[in-house]
Amino acid sequence: MPIGSSKSGVLGAGLVPGGSETFNASGTFCVPVGVTCVSVTGLGGAGNAGNPGQPGGAGGGGSGGGGKCVVNQNSSPVVVNPNFWIATRNPGGGGPGFAAQCGGSAGNPGNTGCSSSVFCINFAGGSGGNGGLAGNDGTLGGSAYGCSSNISSPNPSNSNPSGQGNTGAWTSTGGGVGGAGFQGQPGGYGVGGGGGGGAGTVNDGQDATDRGARSGGNCGGGNSGNGASLITSNPANAQSGNAGSVERAGGGGGGGSTGRYQSFNPVGFFASGGGGGGRGNVGGSGQAGNPGSAANPSTSNCVAVCSGSAYPVTVASGGQIIISWNPQ
Repeated sequence: MPIGSSKSGVLGAGLVPGGSETFNASGTFCVPVGVTCVSVTGLGGAGNAGNPGQPGGAGGGGSGGGGKCVVNQNSSPVVVNPNFWIATRNPGGGGPGFAAQCGGSAGNPGNTGCSSSVFCINFAGGSGGNGGLAGNDGTLGGSAYGCSSNISSPNPSNSNPSGQGNTGAWTSTGGGVGGAGFQGQPGGYGVGGGGGGGAGTVNDGQDATDRGARSGGNCGGGNSGNGASLITSNPANAQSGNAGSVERAGGGGGGGSTGRYQSFNPVGFFASGGGGGGRGNVGGSGQAGNPGSAANPSTSNCVAVCSGSAYPVTVASGGQIIISWNPQ
């Protein structure tokens, strides 16, 4: 060998041919003898999908209607006048529906994908997907409504008080209808109508057809209240309805009032009970989370390695590492 000549000058360059090795799973890279410089292209695993959103909150149950009052012809509540009125009994109030629940929340985002690594170089994983949106909240149950048609006995007097007509409920959501008041026996007495039962989550509340209170529907509908009475030796005010007791249940309606007018030729007046509250609707389902993103590959060139050495290669699930070298 002439003095001053390099090994490559004598033997020629490229004693070690170029090549590459691909890792789709973790393993060990053994550097070919004579190789001291490599390039590495790699990527981590894909990001995880976002978590689904939670369901929306349930709507609250509707409140029961209050029982109707016996009123004067100007629609003002009756005030007992000793010259005309013998007695009145007050109406009952409607029970509240079960309160609406808190709404759902969006799902948490997915985790970033695991990284791959070799030669102390890390290759990042993909981004996690966004969490799903929360479901819509359920709508509230309908509260009871009423009408005011006169159902009392006619009397030509200008001071004639009146009963008020049958009070309904939002029956499409399950509240029971309040009962109409009625003339008691013997004549001269009035009896208030009972309230309608509140809607349960499964069954509708019962309609009232007389003074008696009615049961709320299953599950959790509030019971209604009795109507007022002047017939018995122990006259009774109307009772209020009970509240709904489980999520989405409606409250019961209150009983109607009654009164007795004029000590001479006495006339009984009566009013209807309130309708039961309707059930609330369930919340909507949460939406699914978005899928995670795939990792983007990156490359590192001219990475120094020790010829003949072994290096650990860590490849994340779904990732990849490619080690390549030029002839050396």
